[in-house]
Amino acid sequence: MAVIRYLLERLRASAVIESERAEYPSTFSKELNYQCGRILFFASLITTVAWLPYIHLDGQLHPEEPLLPLIRIGLSVVSLTIFILYMSRRFPECNLLFLNIIGAYLAISCALITALTKADPVYMGGNIFILTLLAVVPVKRQDALMVLAASLSTFFIVGYFKEMSFQTVSARYSLHDLLSAVVVAIIFIYLLGNTRYTSWLKSKKIEQQSGELISDKEKIDKLLLNILPPAVAQELKDHGYVQPVFYESATIVFTDFVGFTKITEKLTPDQLVRELDEAFSRFDRVMDKYGLEKLKTIGDSYMYAGGVPVINNTHEIDAVLGALEIQSFVEQINQEKACKGRPVFEIRIGINTGPLMAGVVGEKKFVYDVWGDSVNLASRMESSGKKGRVNISESTYVRIKDLFETEARGQIIAKNKGAVEMYFVKRIKPELSSDAAGYIPNERFREIYKTYQENKSNA
Repeated sequence: MAVIRYLLERLRASAVIESERAEYPSTFSKELNYQCGRILFFASLITTVAWLPYIHLDGQLHPEEPLLPLIRIGLSVVSLTIFILYMSRRFPECNLLFLNIIGAYLAISCALITALTKADPVYMGGNIFILTLLAVVPVKRQDALMVLAASLSTFFIVGYFKEMSFQTVSARYSLHDLLSAVVVAIIFIYLLGNTRYTSWLKSKKIEQQSGELISDKEKIDKLLLNILPPAVAQELKDHGYVQPVFYESATIVFTDFVGFTKITEKLTPDQLVRELDEAFSRFDRVMDKYGLEKLKTIGDSYMYAGGVPVINNTHEIDAVLGALEIQSFVEQINQEKACKGRPVFEIRIGINTGPLMAGVVGEKKFVYDVWGDSVNLASRMESSGKKGRVNISESTYVRIKDLFETEARGQIIAKNKGAVEMYFVKRIKPELSSDAAGYIPNERFREIYKTYQENKSNA
């Protein structure tokens, strides 16, 4: 039963349709090798036993020809050897060669047997059948034609020495059948060979086009992810729209370069774009580092958020850590610029925490944006701050005061907001930082941060 199940499994595997293949071989020879591999299991197994029942009949029909049994046994030996080699899985690149060997032995030996029996009509039918098989076997066209020529030559040469005659009407009829089969086989060898090659070319073209489609899709997905957060982009692809979401608590951050308009007068357009690209590219890496979401840039303003679109309990801490790293980076770059006499970019950073709405607006140029009074207040935190400082609202302060050193500013008048409590974030508390400047958290900071992740509620 196990053997039968295995044979059925091999039959099912061999019947796999072409569209299920992972990829098509790079050359036509490899394609033929693949096709040969699909039938070699059964071809070698069948030819191992196919001629054995005829040995007894050969002895009764032509006992004067002792070579007939040896030729038939030879096919079994060759086929069994190839079957074992194939099943070893050590020569997958030799499937085409193995099938050529079986086909050549089968066709030439069948012609030899027919010639040794002086074109006995009983054997002539089998010879014609084997020759027609050459037309459908997936081997190279020139190989099939060479085997056909070798088989035909063997038949006539050996038949000549055996004094084979076609004097009778019946013998001439058999000869006509043989020659007709040869002509038909040649025609179909060409036709099927061209069909296989054309199908392979079309398959390669389809595979190439599929690869290009996949590549284009990856580029589109990458471009979409540069515009929208991954979860939002996936929702847009799945449904064609993005449902607006209300967040009970998120942290919004605005940054802005002070006196940017005057700086632009001292730089060429290329220099200006290069300066902004250098700064904002570094800001983007900060976003990735702290799990923040870049929202947009407007001129020299960079806007990002924590806690959207993926809700978390540490968004205000992440946002402040990101702001401090941006502040540190700008200070470092400004020192290098000052030494070279280049204009420096002084930055203001404003942060606020509170409820907001988030979603995608537009039909052609999608924009993931946030709305609400919390967003407006974050903008006022930036415009009401000072250069080189991180200015935060009271709602952010109460959430981060245990981890960061702050400086109370009191109530500051903000445009359209009136008097608002504001604070400067100076650094991570000394006991929680691993560097003198207070920008890098230590292990104790991370432990506290972990408790925030697990337990803190931003309701």
